[in-house]
Amino acid sequence: MSKLAGVRRHAVVAELIKRMREAGSWSGETHVQKSLYLLDTLLGVPTDYGFILYRYGPYSFELHDDIAGMTATGFLELESQIPYGPSLGVTSRAANVLRRFPRTIKEYENELCFVANKLSNDDVISLERLATALYVTKESGGFGDVESRARELHRLKPHVSLEDARLSMERLGQLVEDASRAGFEVNL
Repeated sequence: MSKLAGVRRHAVVAELIKRMREAGSWSGETHVQKSLYLLDTLLGVPTDYGFILYRYGPYSFELHDDIAGMTATGFLELESQIPYGPSLGVTSRAANVLRRFPRTIKEYENELCFVANKLSNDDVISLERLATALYVTKESGGFGDVESRARELHRLKPHVSLEDARLSMERLGQLVEDASRAGFEVNL
């Protein structure tokens, strides 16, 4: 599977945002960051964004820059949601770009739908916990003891209680099980 780059990668980001919105997601940047991390890391969609563990879980500065660039060029729009932060939406210009890459979108359609449907109702707090659970699981070499992975998540993110860390690890396990049942090769 070749890595996505340039406008093809932007098309996948825009399609994810579109599907998240259709599934009822807030689709703020944090939602997009965490959803794309799961799309890439768990399901193996080769976006090639470099994610690091940051203040609120896995974060890609490159994705942040791409979102800013896509907004500046009119592919994405920010919709103010007072008193909350803005949500991202796909513009007609992005819709035209998406029509130029039907094979790319088709190739990752099932993964995009899965992530949008599974994560769109989550708030940023639960997405931070879930994405960090995946980060810890990946860094620890896969699914081992839930308790030790939960303790590591809590150590890295002390504001996440040990109980919430356990629940996030269990939810990740359920997400992996759902992905496997849906026919995806989980990428851990």
